[in-house]
Amino acid sequence: MLKFKKTPLMTIEQLWQEMETEAGANVAWLTRFARPQTGHPLLVALEQTTRARALLVPVSKAALPPRREWPVCRGLELVSVVLGSQPHLGVRLRDPACADVFTALAEDVAPRVAAAGGAKQAAAELLGRLRRWQQFLTASHDELSVEAQRGLWGELHVLRTHLLPALGAAATVEGWKASAAAHQDFQFAGGAVEVKTTAAKQPQSVRITSERQLDDTGVGALFLHVVVVDEREVPAGGSVPGQSLCAIIADIRTQLSAKLIALAAFNDRLLDRGWLDAHASRYEGRRWTVRGERTYQVRSGFPRLVEIDLPTGIGDVNFAVNLAACEPFAAPVPAMLAALPQKNSRRRGNPSTT
Repeated sequence: MLKFKKTPLMTIEQLWQEMETEAGANVAWLTRFARPQTGHPLLVALEQTTRARALLVPVSKAALPPRREWPVCRGLELVSVVLGSQPHLGVRLRDPACADVFTALAEDVAPRVAAAGGAKQAAAELLGRLRRWQQFLTASHDELSVEAQRGLWGELHVLRTHLLPALGAAATVEGWKASAAAHQDFQFAGGAVEVKTTAAKQPQSVRITSERQLDDTGVGALFLHVVVVDEREVPAGGSVPGQSLCAIIADIRTQLSAKLIALAAFNDRLLDRGWLDAHASRYEGRRWTVRGERTYQVRSGFPRLVEIDLPTGIGDVNFAVNLAACEPFAAPVPAMLAALPQKNSRRRGNPSTT
């Protein structure tokens, strides 16, 4: 037996909280529509016997994918249930410790399911987003370290201040390679940018974490961009100058608000970096202000270690680059921005004209 109840527009978390206050209803599941009925429905649900939160998508039997295609996510489980006579594909929360992550997942899934053209596409959207979140959940992301926060803030500063105005929303977000598997932070048709953010008072060097980060083989024009920041902790009940991670993310989202595809891609890349909006309050205690920026073009003669120069059997190299030794390779930011979108067929070791 299925029980529906029309409610004012509420967040998904509020819908779950409301259902959790209800008791004794003679139904197996309590349900609410996650969004106003303007597209394919997604139900926010609460299983009565276990009090487990769930998301349910009405589908046809033909649209149910085979179980071998169901992703496995830590703390969550996929379910197939029939409410009334209607089959539903859903995901249920198993581990209450993952509740905040589950809420973020639900908010991410809802507009994609609503935009689906039918039951089969809605099921595919649900499974697709679960696979997208699987990496995040499997990695057991906890709070970002201070170093990770600083690095993310620096990348977002470069994205917002330099790349968005020069390259536009779609190209900039597509070029941000937030995954740990990427060799440089930003990659475009004409070149790439590796961003290093430091809070040292007088930075003498930056640390390179792979022999591929400064390797311009097949990259085109490669740039090392150093962001020097002032970093301050916010005292209890006080305030300090600067901008938090939450604030810079909110600012970029505002700039992307009219570009929905770019905004969705931006949110995906934040997820790759371990950012969850549900954890935003954890990052309000730190502020950053840019003290200076330096840009260098990585080309023949630049101080670096690259894969081709390493002895056989040596890899996973981590080394420091002295910034004073980089000065002969200094480049203006406009030259970097002009090089990035251009097709570049230069071979490794040939200096750029920029």
